[in-house]
Amino acid sequence: MVKAFAQGLADRHGTTVWAWNSPYSGGWELDWERVDSGPSKQEVRRELLADPATAPYTSEITLCPAWGELTRIARELLQPGAAVILDTETTDLPGQTVEIAVIDAATGKKLMDTLVKPTEPISDGARWVHGITDEMVAGARPFEKILPRLRQVTKGNAICAYNADFDRGVVLGDVRRAGKRPMHLELEDSWYCLMEAYKEGVGSFRWLRLGGRHRALGDWESLLERLKEMAEGRGFEFSEGGS
Repeated sequence: MVKAFAQGLADRHGTTVWAWNSPYSGGWELDWERVDSGPSKQEVRRELLADPATAPYTSEITLCPAWGELTRIARELLQPGAAVILDTETTDLPGQTVEIAVIDAATGKKLMDTLVKPTEPISDGARWVHGITDEMVAGARPFEKILPRLRQVTKGNAICAYNADFDRGVVLGDVRRAGKRPMHLELEDSWYCLMEAYKEGVGSFRWLRLGGRHRALGDWESLLERLKEMAEGRGFEFSEGGS
């Protein structure tokens, strides 16, 4: 019934409609891509009430839940020139950067992928996770040498990271140790946390594992997949409207 209404709404307004029976709220949730600023939430509620099939259940259908706004944000982040995806591997948790990768969110183009020489040894626990050894980074450039490139590839973009607080903290710690200026890397508004967005989107309050391969360039594939899932409403039932 709700899926049929969603398809009809999509066709009538020429937009994309997402409908999801949430296991977290226990009810149906409905949202849609905004086309020419419409339809409004009030218009959709009136259409629900006018449909004999959905009218008795209108009060049980949530319109414009949190994940709808996140889906639209994710679509914006995937536009050309809007965002990059960053991932780090570290000496410990927390620690210093031993590997960093940055890709263009829209194209998947690799902008940066390098090992980094830290000023402290890699802990046993961290080495067990990512497989990077002290010997592997012994000949790598220190952080201050890769910082100019990092600034360059992230400037003017939203910096998407799975756990943005962690990666931002690691990067800023390395910047301070190098005695350099963080510039736009310091601004919280420059960073976008994919894990928090994904948790809010699915209505979960627990830590969600990324499921990557625990190397910086490998993990970006999982990060990009998460962003695309949110942008496409994947995991939610959705309907494409006619022109």
